[in-house]
Amino acid sequence: SQIYVAYQNGRVDQALSLGFLLGWIAGDLTNFIGCYLTNQLPIQIVTAIFYVNTDIIMISQFVYYKLKNQEMKKCKFFQQL
Repeated sequence: SQIYVAYQNGRVDQALSLGFLLGWIAGDLTNFIGCYLTNQLPIQIVTAIFYVNTDIIMISQFVYYKLKNQEMKKCKFFQQL
């Protein structure tokens, strides 16, 4: 639901920091690697993959909206001149 809310308001770059998202994906990646290396149940591996994919989507949204919002600020600045 966080992904959908971020899509709706376009402000994920103000709600979360990039450092937080990178720490989040690092934790989920180590979880996946641990599940894989210790031969966990398939559902645990699938869940770990799901979380990593969700993290990638959140980071992509962050970067997209960060760039988009910076571009909008530049356009507003030049319109005021």
